[in-house]
Amino acid sequence: MRPNRLSRIYILICAFLLLPAAAVRAETMVVRLVVNGEPKGDIFAERTPGGDLLVRASDLAAAGLRETTDAGAEIDGEMYIVLRSMKGIGFSFDEKSLSLSLTAPPELLPVRTIDFAPRRQLRIDRPNDTSGFLNYRVGTSGGDGSRSWNAENQLGIRAGDVLFLTDSSYTKTPTDSSFVRLQSSVTRDRRETMQREVLGDVFASSGELGNAVNLGGASFSKVYRINPYFRRHPLASVSGLVAMPSDAQIYLDGMLLRTEKLPAGGFELKNLDYYGGASLVTVVIRDPFGREERLATPFYFTDALLRKGLHEYSYNAGFLREDFGIRSNHYGALAFSGFHNYGASDTVTVGFRGEGGGGMANLGGQAFLLFDAAGVVATAVSGSYDAERGGGCAGLLSYAYKDSTVGARLFVKGFSRDYAVLAREAVPGRPRYDAGAGAGYGTPRTGSISIDLGAAGTYGGPGRRTAALTYSRKIASQTYLFASYRKTRDAASYDETFIGVTYNPGHDVSLSASFAGGNGKTTETLQAQKYVPVGEGYGFRVQADRTDGGDEAGTGLNPFVQYNGQYAILTGEYRGRRFDRGESVGSYEVTASGGIATVGGAVGLSRPVTDSFGVVAVDNLAGVRVLVSNQEIGRTDAKGRVFVPTLGSYYENQVAIDDRDIPIDYAFDEVVKYVSPPLRSGSVIRFDARKFQAVTGLLSVRAGEAVRPAEFLEVRMKVAGNDIVFPTGRKGEFYLENLAPGAYRAAFDAGGKTCEFDLTVPASGEVVVDLGGIVCEMPR
Repeated sequence: MRPNRLSRIYILICAFLLLPAAAVRAETMVVRLVVNGEPKGDIFAERTPGGDLLVRASDLAAAGLRETTDAGAEIDGEMYIVLRSMKGIGFSFDEKSLSLSLTAPPELLPVRTIDFAPRRQLRIDRPNDTSGFLNYRVGTSGGDGSRSWNAENQLGIRAGDVLFLTDSSYTKTPTDSSFVRLQSSVTRDRRETMQREVLGDVFASSGELGNAVNLGGASFSKVYRINPYFRRHPLASVSGLVAMPSDAQIYLDGMLLRTEKLPAGGFELKNLDYYGGASLVTVVIRDPFGREERLATPFYFTDALLRKGLHEYSYNAGFLREDFGIRSNHYGALAFSGFHNYGASDTVTVGFRGEGGGGMANLGGQAFLLFDAAGVVATAVSGSYDAERGGGCAGLLSYAYKDSTVGARLFVKGFSRDYAVLAREAVPGRPRYDAGAGAGYGTPRTGSISIDLGAAGTYGGPGRRTAALTYSRKIASQTYLFASYRKTRDAASYDETFIGVTYNPGHDVSLSASFAGGNGKTTETLQAQKYVPVGEGYGFRVQADRTDGGDEAGTGLNPFVQYNGQYAILTGEYRGRRFDRGESVGSYEVTASGGIATVGGAVGLSRPVTDSFGVVAVDNLAGVRVLVSNQEIGRTDAKGRVFVPTLGSYYENQVAIDDRDIPIDYAFDEVVKYVSPPLRSGSVIRFDARKFQAVTGLLSVRAGEAVRPAEFLEVRMKVAGNDIVFPTGRKGEFYLENLAPGAYRAAFDAGGKTCEFDLTVPASGEVVVDLGGIVCEMPR
C-alpha cells in the first residue's frame, strides 16, 4: 500500500535529516529478497529518486539479519531501514527481476544448531500402577552319593513411587539346612531430579581409597541412570561460520555421522557423544561453487568427569551388616559412607569422600582432570583415625589415555601402616602399595596387542610382581585368535601361557579350541556352544579338556543346557572328571526359575522378572499379536490380554499391536505406544478400540398423498446433547457412523417448511445397520 501524502512528507523529512544522500521517496515495490544466496521470500521496499533503498526492519529480522544501524524512519507505523547505512552489509538490486540481494558477514546471521542428543518421543506414557512380582529359583545338586537342595526368591511390590524389594535363600544339605534373608529395602526414585532414596539394606562405597560395605539404614543418592537419555559426562561441541548456504558432512574419526544443509551464518554441533577416548570431530563444508573447507576439532570422550555444573553423590548411614549370606539379621556398629563430586568445568571434577563408624573415621578429597586430548588424570588423598591404631593416610595417582588405536594407563596407590577403612576384615599384612602400568595398540588389520605390569606390597607380607602380554586378531572370516603370556613372582615364580582359536559358523553358534600351560601342567580344551536366545528357545555348551601334570591330570567333560520357556527357565549341568590315577568324580545341578507377576487385576506367569514388566490390554480382542521393540511377544488371550515379561525401566519401550489382526469393525486411535515405566514395576498398557458401526437408510417426505425421496437435504439431529448435521443423497440415501442404539428426533427444511421425524437405531452386532425406508410427514 502506498503511503498517503502526509506520510510522504514525513519520510522526506526523515530522509533529509537522517539520511543526507536520500531524496524524496518515489515508489513502493515488492521485491524478492535473497540473503547470501538464499531466497527469503517477497518483501516491500521503498526506493528514493536518489537510488536509496529502504526496507522494513521486521523483514530484515525475519530474514535473520541483525540491525547494524540506527538510521531509519517510521512509515505508517512501520520502522524502515536504509540499506546504505547498514555497516558491513552489501546489496545489489536487479530492476528487471525486482530482486534484492544482500551480502552479510556470517556473524550477523542466525546460528543453526544441530543437536546430536538422542531424539525423544513426543508422546510418552509414564505408568505408575500398583503391581507385584515373585521370582523363584529351585534346584538340586549332587555328586559322590550326596544331594543338596536350594531355593531362592525375590519379592517386589510397587505402590505409586515406592518399591519394596526383599530376597531370601533356603539351602538343605545332607547334614544341615538354613534359611537366610538377604537384602530388604524400600526405594523411591524422583524422575525429575534423578535422585534415589532407600530405606533398608544397601551396598555403599565411598571410592577408591575406601571400602564397600553393606548397611542397614538410609541412603540418598544422585543416580543419573534414572534418565538413561541424560548424559552426565562432558559432550563435544563444534561451532563455525559459513558465508553461503552449504552442505556439511560431519565425521567422527573418519566415520560419517550425519549430512546437513547449513544456511548462511553460524552453526553449532552440540551434545556429540562417543566412548572412544581421544577422537577427532571433522566438519567438511562445501559451498554452492564446490569450494571445500575442513574444520577439525579434537575431543576426549570420557565418563570419568562430570559436565560443568553437575553434582553426583551418595550419602549412606546405618548399621553395619555382618555375616551377610549366613545370618538374616545380624547388624553391628552405626556407620556412614558417602562421596560427593562436582563438575567445576568440563575438564575439572572435584569432590570429597568419607566413611566411618565403630571408633574410626576416614575423610579425603579427590579430583579428575582432563588435559585436552591427552588423557585423564585422577588423584585422591585421604586421612584416617582409628581409636586403637591412631592416624593414617593414603594417596592415589592415576593416568589413562585411549584413542581408536592406542591405549595407556598408569596408577599408584600408597597406604601408611595404620591407614584404616570401614569394616575391613583382618588379613595377613596390611596393604602398603599397589601399582600398575599398561599399554595397548590395535587395528582391524594388525589385531590388538597389550602389555600390563603390576606390583603390590603389604606390611609384614610378601610382595607380588606380574607381567602380562596379550594378543588378539581376526585371522579369517568369523575366526579369531587370542594368545597371552603371564609371569608372576611372589614367594615363588611361575609362568602361564594361553592360546585359543574361536570360530563362529553362525550368529548364535561358536566352536573353540585352546591350550594353556604353566606351573607344571598343560591343558587342552575343546568347546562347542549355542548361545541362549533372549526370548524362548534353547542354548547349550559342551566342553571337554585334557590336563597333563599336577593333581588335576586327567580328562574332563562339562555339558550344560538351558531352555527358556514361556513360563520358566530350565537348566542342567554335569561336571565329570576321570583322573589318570584311576579315580572318577562327577557332579550335577538342575534348576528351574520363573516368576509370577500381577498388575491391574491380571496375574501372569513368566520367566524371572529381572526389570519391569507389563500387561497389554487390547479391548477384549483375542488373537492380536503384540510386539515390543518390533519383536513379537505373543497373542492376546480370550480377555484381550498378553503378559510382557521384559520392559526396560525408564527407557522408552515401543509397544505395538499388529493392526492386521484387528477385526474390520474396530478402530484404534493408536497402534503404537511408547512406555517408560519406573524401576522394577508392572504396567497396564491399554489399547482402547472404538467398535465401528454404520447406519444407513432411505429418507422420504410425504406431502398430502405424494411421497418423494428427500434428496440432497441437510438433516439436523441432536445426539448426546450435541447438534449434528448429515446430508441425504440420491433417492434420499443417508449414512451415519457409530450412532449408539436409541431413538433420536431429527428434522430438515424443505419448501419453506420444517419436517420432523423419529430415527430409531436398534441394537445390532452387524457392521452396517440398514434402517430401510423412513417417511417424514410434512406438516400442512
